[in-house]
Amino acid sequence: MAKERKDKDLEVADVYSVEYLAEAAGGSAREERLAELKRRIALGAYKPDPESIAEGMMARVGRAEPDDDSEEL
Repeated sequence: MAKERKDKDLEVADVYSVEYLAEAAGGSAREERLAELKRRIALGAYKPDPESIAEGMMARVGRAEPDDDSEEL
């Protein structure tokens, strides 16, 4: 999996210039995304899928899905 991730990162670096990536990660791009998110929340148009969020969180900690035997908090 780590090798796949590294290969994927190399592809991004090959496709986008360092300058473009720095600009995209910069404050103005982030501010624009944040303003759009705030606008969507205010309009009630932002409806994240809780199941997808949970799956992503579990994947980041190395678990595909929660154990059925696990105790609830």
